[in-house]
Amino acid sequence: QEKRYGLETAAYVSDEWAVTEKLNFLYGVRLAAFSLLGPGNFSTYDPAGNITATDKTESGRFYKNYLNLEPRFSLSYLFNDENSVKASYNRNTQNIHILTNATSSSPTDQYVLSSNNIKPEIADQVSLGYFRNLQENNYEFSGEVYYKWLQNQIDYKNAAQLLANSNIESELLYGTGRAYGLELFFKKKFGKLNGWVGYTLSRTERKFAELNNGNYFPARQDRTHDISVVGIYNLNKRWTFSSSFIYSTGNAVTFPAGKYRINNQTVYYYTERNAGRMPYNMRLDLSATLEGKKTGRFQSSWNFGVYNALARKNPYSIEFINDPNNPNKTIAEQTSLFGLIPSVTWNFKF
Repeated sequence: QEKRYGLETAAYVSDEWAVTEKLNFLYGVRLAAFSLLGPGNFSTYDPAGNITATDKTESGRFYKNYLNLEPRFSLSYLFNDENSVKASYNRNTQNIHILTNATSSSPTDQYVLSSNNIKPEIADQVSLGYFRNLQENNYEFSGEVYYKWLQNQIDYKNAAQLLANSNIESELLYGTGRAYGLELFFKKKFGKLNGWVGYTLSRTERKFAELNNGNYFPARQDRTHDISVVGIYNLNKRWTFSSSFIYSTGNAVTFPAGKYRINNQTVYYYTERNAGRMPYNMRLDLSATLEGKKTGRFQSSWNFGVYNALARKNPYSIEFINDPNNPNKTIAEQTSLFGLIPSVTWNFKF
Protein backbone atom coordinates (compact mmCIF):
# COMPACT_ATOMS: atom_id res chain seq x y z
CA GLN A 1 0.00 0.00 0.00
CA GLU A 2 1.42 3.36 -1.00
CA LYS A 3 2.25 6.05 1.51
CA ARG A 4 -0.31 8.74 2.19
CA TYR A 5 0.38 12.28 3.33
CA GLY A 6 -1.95 14.58 5.23
CA LEU A 7 -1.97 17.95 6.95
CA GLU A 8 -4.09 18.50 10.06
CA THR A 9 -4.63 21.95 11.59
CA ALA A 10 -6.97 23.31 14.23
CA ALA A 11 -7.99 26.50 16.00
CA TYR A 12 -9.88 26.69 19.28
CA VAL A 13 -11.64 29.40 21.28
CA SER A 14 -13.46 29.08 24.59
CA ASP A 15 -14.98 31.17 27.33
CA GLU A 16 -16.12 30.58 30.89
CA TRP A 17 -19.16 32.38 32.27
CA ALA A 18 -19.98 32.40 35.95
CA VAL A 19 -23.74 32.90 35.65
CA THR A 20 -24.20 32.91 39.44
CA GLU A 21 -22.09 31.87 42.40
CA LYS A 22 -23.42 28.31 41.94
CA LEU A 23 -23.97 28.05 38.19
CA ASN A 24 -21.00 27.98 35.81
CA PHE A 25 -21.12 27.75 32.01
CA LEU A 26 -18.09 26.80 29.87
CA TYR A 27 -18.47 26.93 26.11
CA GLY A 28 -16.22 26.90 23.06
CA VAL A 29 -15.71 25.74 19.52
CA ARG A 30 -12.83 24.07 17.68
CA LEU A 31 -12.29 24.34 13.95
CA ALA A 32 -10.63 21.17 12.65
CA ALA A 33 -9.18 21.02 9.14
CA PHE A 34 -7.64 18.05 7.32
CA SER A 35 -6.06 17.95 3.86
CA LEU A 36 -5.03 14.89 1.89
CA LEU A 37 -1.81 15.70 0.02
CA GLY A 38 0.03 14.31 -2.96
CA PRO A 39 1.96 12.53 -4.22
CA GLY A 40 -0.41 9.65 -4.72
CA ASN A 41 -2.87 7.82 -6.90
CA PHE A 42 -6.34 8.34 -5.46
CA SER A 43 -9.05 5.98 -6.69
CA THR A 44 -12.83 6.08 -6.44
CA TYR A 45 -14.79 2.83 -6.04
CA ASP A 46 -18.33 1.63 -6.71
CA PRO A 47 -20.25 -0.37 -4.04
CA ALA A 48 -18.77 -3.62 -5.37
CA GLY A 49 -15.22 -2.30 -4.84
CA ASN A 50 -14.39 -1.77 -8.51
CA ILE A 51 -12.31 1.27 -9.47
CA THR A 52 -14.36 3.87 -11.33
CA ALA A 53 -11.71 6.59 -11.57
CA THR A 54 -8.11 7.28 -10.50
CA ASP A 55 -6.53 10.72 -10.04
CA LYS A 56 -2.75 11.08 -10.00
CA THR A 57 -1.71 13.96 -7.76
CA GLU A 58 1.73 15.55 -7.66
CA SER A 59 3.78 16.09 -4.51
CA GLY A 60 2.60 18.92 -2.27
CA ARG A 61 -0.76 19.42 -3.98
CA PHE A 62 -4.00 19.39 -2.00
CA TYR A 63 -6.30 16.64 -3.25
CA LYS A 64 -9.10 16.49 -0.67
CA ASN A 65 -10.01 18.91 2.14
CA TYR A 66 -12.31 18.46 5.13
CA LEU A 67 -13.43 21.24 7.46
CA ASN A 68 -15.42 20.48 10.62
CA LEU A 69 -16.70 22.59 13.50
CA GLU A 70 -16.50 20.96 16.92
CA PRO A 71 -18.77 22.81 19.40
CA ARG A 72 -18.63 21.94 23.08
CA PHE A 73 -20.13 23.24 26.28
CA SER A 74 -20.61 22.20 29.89
CA LEU A 75 -22.82 23.34 32.74
CA SER A 76 -21.97 22.81 36.39
CA TYR A 77 -24.18 23.60 39.35
CA LEU A 78 -22.86 23.65 42.91
CA PHE A 79 -25.59 22.84 45.45
CA ASN A 80 -23.19 23.33 48.36
CA ASP A 81 -19.57 22.55 49.30
CA GLU A 82 -20.26 18.83 49.09
CA ASN A 83 -22.67 18.27 46.17
CA SER A 84 -22.61 19.30 42.53
CA VAL A 85 -23.86 18.18 39.13
CA LYS A 86 -22.40 18.62 35.65
CA ALA A 87 -23.84 18.25 32.16
CA SER A 88 -21.86 18.51 28.93
CA TYR A 89 -21.96 18.14 25.17
CA ASN A 90 -19.00 17.95 22.81
CA ARG A 91 -18.22 16.96 19.23
CA ASN A 92 -14.92 15.44 18.10
CA THR A 93 -13.62 14.49 14.66
CA GLN A 94 -10.93 11.96 13.83
CA ASN A 95 -8.83 11.73 10.67
CA ILE A 96 -6.60 8.75 11.54
CA HIS A 97 -8.67 5.57 11.47
CA ILE A 98 -7.99 2.08 12.75
CA LEU A 99 -8.87 -0.98 10.65
CA THR A 100 -9.26 -4.30 12.45
CA ASN A 101 -9.30 -7.73 10.84
CA ALA A 102 -12.52 -9.07 12.37
CA THR A 103 -11.71 -12.72 11.66
CA SER A 104 -8.40 -12.59 13.52
CA SER A 105 -8.24 -12.67 17.31
CA SER A 106 -4.72 -11.24 17.25
CA PRO A 107 -4.18 -7.45 17.14
CA THR A 108 -3.46 -7.07 13.41
CA ASP A 109 -4.68 -3.50 13.20
CA GLN A 110 -3.54 -0.91 10.69
CA TYR A 111 -4.13 2.82 10.39
CA VAL A 112 -5.37 4.86 7.43
CA LEU A 113 -5.96 8.55 6.78
CA SER A 114 -9.15 10.26 5.74
CA SER A 115 -9.35 10.30 1.94
CA ASN A 116 -11.75 10.89 -0.93
CA ASN A 117 -13.49 7.66 0.15
CA ILE A 118 -12.97 7.68 3.92
CA LYS A 119 -14.67 10.60 5.64
CA PRO A 120 -13.59 11.94 9.04
CA GLU A 121 -15.20 10.04 11.88
CA ILE A 122 -17.50 12.24 13.98
CA ALA A 123 -18.56 11.65 17.58
CA ASP A 124 -21.22 13.63 19.45
CA GLN A 125 -21.33 12.94 23.18
CA VAL A 126 -23.64 14.05 25.97
CA SER A 127 -23.02 13.29 29.65
CA LEU A 128 -24.54 13.95 33.04
CA GLY A 129 -22.64 13.51 36.28
CA TYR A 130 -23.09 13.82 40.04
CA PHE A 131 -20.13 14.64 42.31
CA ARG A 132 -19.96 14.50 46.10
CA ASN A 133 -17.27 15.16 48.70
CA LEU A 134 -17.58 13.31 52.02
CA GLN A 135 -16.19 13.79 55.53
CA GLU A 136 -14.64 17.21 55.04
CA ASN A 137 -13.28 16.41 51.59
CA ASN A 138 -11.44 13.28 52.74
CA TYR A 139 -13.49 11.10 50.37
CA GLU A 140 -14.67 11.79 46.84
CA PHE A 141 -17.46 10.07 44.90
CA SER A 142 -18.73 10.60 41.37
CA GLY A 143 -21.19 8.92 39.05
CA GLU A 144 -21.61 9.78 35.37
CA VAL A 145 -23.72 8.51 32.50
CA TYR A 146 -22.94 9.22 28.85
CA TYR A 147 -24.20 8.54 25.35
CA LYS A 148 -22.19 8.96 22.15
CA TRP A 149 -23.39 9.03 18.52
CA LEU A 150 -20.77 7.88 15.99
CA GLN A 151 -20.78 8.81 12.29
CA ASN A 152 -18.67 7.63 9.34
CA GLN A 153 -17.52 4.38 10.95
CA ILE A 154 -15.43 2.07 8.78
CA ASP A 155 -14.90 -1.70 8.74
CA TYR A 156 -13.86 -4.45 6.38
CA LYS A 157 -16.30 -6.32 4.17
CA ASN A 158 -16.91 -9.98 4.81
CA ALA A 159 -14.19 -12.11 3.17
CA ALA A 160 -12.10 -8.99 2.47
CA GLN A 161 -8.82 -9.57 0.65
CA LEU A 162 -6.18 -8.08 2.96
CA LEU A 163 -2.87 -9.64 1.98
CA ALA A 164 -0.86 -7.75 -0.65
CA ASN A 165 -3.87 -5.58 -1.47
CA SER A 166 -2.77 -2.11 -2.64
CA ASN A 167 -6.41 -0.96 -2.91
CA ILE A 168 -7.46 -1.58 0.67
CA GLU A 169 -10.19 1.06 0.43
CA SER A 170 -12.03 -1.18 -2.04
CA GLU A 171 -12.63 -3.60 0.85
CA LEU A 172 -14.24 -1.10 3.21
CA LEU A 173 -17.77 -0.55 4.45
CA TYR A 174 -19.19 2.63 5.97
CA GLY A 175 -21.74 2.88 8.76
CA THR A 176 -22.63 4.38 12.13
CA GLY A 177 -22.16 3.53 15.78
CA ARG A 178 -23.03 4.34 19.35
CA ALA A 179 -21.48 4.11 22.80
CA TYR A 180 -23.12 4.51 26.17
CA GLY A 181 -22.46 3.64 29.77
CA LEU A 182 -22.12 4.41 33.46
CA GLU A 183 -18.90 5.38 35.23
CA LEU A 184 -18.51 5.22 39.03
CA PHE A 185 -15.50 6.49 40.98
CA PHE A 186 -14.67 6.54 44.69
CA LYS A 187 -11.44 7.94 46.15
CA LYS A 188 -9.89 8.29 49.59
CA LYS A 189 -7.64 11.32 49.33
CA PHE A 190 -5.72 11.57 52.61
CA GLY A 191 -4.26 9.47 55.41
CA LYS A 192 -1.72 6.67 55.64
CA LEU A 193 -3.94 4.47 53.48
CA ASN A 194 -5.49 6.03 50.39
CA GLY A 195 -6.45 5.05 46.87
CA TRP A 196 -9.44 4.73 44.60
CA VAL A 197 -11.91 2.34 42.99
CA GLY A 198 -13.28 2.86 39.48
CA TYR A 199 -15.95 0.89 37.65
CA THR A 200 -17.36 1.32 34.14
CA LEU A 201 -20.38 -0.47 32.70
CA SER A 202 -20.54 0.32 28.99
CA ARG A 203 -21.36 -0.71 25.44
CA THR A 204 -19.65 0.31 22.21
CA GLU A 205 -21.49 -0.83 19.08
CA ARG A 206 -21.45 -0.27 15.35
CA LYS A 207 -23.97 -0.71 12.56
CA PHE A 208 -23.44 -1.49 8.87
CA ALA A 209 -26.17 -2.34 6.39
CA GLU A 210 -24.02 -5.14 4.94
CA LEU A 211 -23.11 -6.83 8.26
CA ASN A 212 -25.17 -8.84 10.78
CA ASN A 213 -28.43 -8.11 8.90
CA GLY A 214 -28.00 -4.41 9.53
CA ASN A 215 -28.19 -4.80 13.33
CA TYR A 216 -25.90 -3.24 15.92
CA PHE A 217 -22.99 -5.45 17.00
CA PRO A 218 -20.15 -4.96 19.53
CA ALA A 219 -17.11 -3.04 18.35
CA ARG A 220 -13.74 -4.69 18.89
CA GLN A 221 -12.93 -2.34 21.78
CA ASP A 222 -16.28 -2.95 23.51
CA ARG A 223 -15.79 -3.86 27.17
CA THR A 224 -18.90 -4.50 29.23
CA HIS A 225 -17.12 -4.33 32.60
CA ASP A 226 -13.96 -2.43 33.50
CA ILE A 227 -12.76 -2.33 37.11
CA SER A 228 -9.65 -0.74 38.62
CA VAL A 229 -8.64 -0.70 42.29
CA VAL A 230 -5.57 1.19 43.54
CA GLY A 231 -4.28 1.19 47.12
CA ILE A 232 -1.35 3.20 48.54
CA TYR A 233 -0.05 2.78 52.10
CA ASN A 234 2.49 5.21 53.54
CA LEU A 235 4.14 3.20 56.33
CA ASN A 236 6.51 5.99 57.31
CA LYS A 237 8.62 8.70 55.69
CA ARG A 238 10.76 6.13 53.89
CA TRP A 239 8.53 3.18 53.00
CA THR A 240 5.50 3.34 50.68
CA PHE A 241 3.58 0.28 49.51
CA SER A 242 1.11 0.24 46.64
CA SER A 243 -0.96 -2.19 44.63
CA SER A 244 -3.25 -2.00 41.61
CA PHE A 245 -5.83 -4.48 40.42
CA ILE A 246 -7.54 -4.34 37.02
CA TYR A 247 -10.26 -6.45 35.46
CA SER A 248 -11.95 -6.04 32.11
CA THR A 249 -14.23 -8.00 29.81
CA GLY A 250 -12.43 -9.53 26.85
CA ASN A 251 -12.53 -7.88 23.43
CA ALA A 252 -15.26 -8.79 20.96
CA VAL A 253 -13.94 -11.00 18.13
CA THR A 254 -15.26 -13.11 15.28
CA PHE A 255 -14.60 -16.78 15.94
CA PRO A 256 -15.18 -19.41 13.23
CA ALA A 257 -18.50 -21.25 13.38
CA GLY A 258 -17.37 -24.15 11.22
CA LYS A 259 -14.80 -25.32 8.69
CA TYR A 260 -14.40 -27.32 5.49
CA ARG A 261 -11.47 -28.54 3.41
CA ILE A 262 -10.61 -27.57 -0.16
CA ASN A 263 -7.59 -29.21 -1.83
CA ASN A 264 -6.34 -30.38 1.57
CA GLN A 265 -6.52 -26.79 2.90
CA THR A 266 -8.72 -25.90 5.86
CA VAL A 267 -11.11 -23.01 5.24
CA TYR A 268 -13.05 -21.58 8.17
CA TYR A 269 -16.65 -20.46 8.02
CA TYR A 270 -17.74 -17.33 9.89
CA THR A 271 -21.23 -16.11 10.79
CA GLU A 272 -22.00 -12.92 12.72
CA ARG A 273 -19.37 -10.23 13.12
CA ASN A 274 -17.83 -9.93 16.62
CA ALA A 275 -20.23 -12.47 18.13
CA GLY A 276 -17.48 -14.06 20.25
CA ARG A 277 -15.42 -12.84 23.21
CA MET A 278 -11.81 -13.21 24.24
CA PRO A 279 -11.32 -14.37 27.85
CA TYR A 280 -11.35 -11.62 30.45
CA ASN A 281 -8.21 -9.70 31.44
CA MET A 282 -7.14 -9.55 35.09
CA ARG A 283 -3.89 -8.35 36.64
CA LEU A 284 -2.52 -7.50 40.10
CA ASP A 285 0.63 -5.37 40.39
CA LEU A 286 2.52 -4.81 43.66
CA SER A 287 5.30 -2.38 44.52
CA ALA A 288 7.29 -1.01 47.44
CA THR A 289 9.36 2.18 47.44
CA LEU A 290 12.22 2.91 49.84
CA GLU A 291 13.35 6.51 50.01
CA GLY A 292 17.08 6.87 50.58
CA LYS A 293 18.56 9.31 53.03
CA LYS A 294 19.24 12.68 51.50
CA THR A 295 22.96 13.46 51.36
CA GLY A 296 23.67 17.03 50.37
CA ARG A 297 22.16 17.57 46.93
CA PHE A 298 22.00 13.84 46.19
CA GLN A 299 18.83 11.84 46.82
CA SER A 300 17.86 8.34 45.72
CA SER A 301 15.11 5.74 46.09
CA TRP A 302 14.63 2.04 45.45
CA ASN A 303 11.49 0.57 43.93
CA PHE A 304 10.70 -3.14 44.18
CA GLY A 305 7.83 -4.33 42.01
CA VAL A 306 5.96 -7.42 40.87
CA TYR A 307 4.03 -7.18 37.60
CA ASN A 308 1.12 -9.61 37.29
CA ALA A 309 1.59 -11.02 40.79
CA LEU A 310 -1.19 -13.57 40.20
CA ALA A 311 0.73 -14.91 37.17
CA ARG A 312 -2.48 -14.97 35.15
CA LYS A 313 -2.01 -15.76 31.46
CA ASN A 314 -4.04 -12.94 29.93
CA PRO A 315 -4.87 -13.54 26.26
CA TYR A 316 -2.96 -11.69 23.56
CA SER A 317 -4.38 -13.76 20.71
CA ILE A 318 -6.30 -16.97 20.04
CA GLU A 319 -5.70 -18.98 16.89
CA PHE A 320 -7.70 -21.97 15.63
CA ILE A 321 -5.77 -24.92 14.18
CA ASN A 322 -6.52 -28.49 13.19
CA ASP A 323 -5.97 -31.17 15.84
CA PRO A 324 -2.78 -33.00 14.72
CA ASN A 325 -4.33 -36.29 15.84
CA ASN A 326 -7.70 -35.67 14.17
CA PRO A 327 -7.91 -33.02 11.42
CA ASN A 328 -11.71 -33.05 11.73
CA LYS A 329 -11.37 -31.47 15.16
CA THR A 330 -10.23 -27.92 15.93
CA ILE A 331 -7.96 -26.70 18.71
CA ALA A 332 -7.98 -23.14 20.07
CA GLU A 333 -4.46 -21.98 20.94
CA GLN A 334 -4.09 -18.96 23.20
CA THR A 335 -0.95 -16.81 23.18
CA SER A 336 -0.05 -14.81 26.29
CA LEU A 337 2.85 -12.37 26.41
CA PHE A 338 3.76 -11.71 30.04
CA GLY A 339 3.59 -13.79 33.18
CA LEU A 340 4.86 -12.77 36.61
CA ILE A 341 7.69 -10.22 36.23
CA PRO A 342 9.70 -8.96 39.24
CA SER A 343 11.63 -5.72 38.96
CA VAL A 344 14.07 -3.55 40.91
CA THR A 345 14.66 0.10 40.02
CA TRP A 346 17.12 2.60 41.49
CA ASN A 347 16.22 6.26 40.99
CA PHE A 348 18.47 9.16 41.88
CA LYS A 349 18.54 12.93 41.46
CA PHE A 350 21.12 15.59 42.22
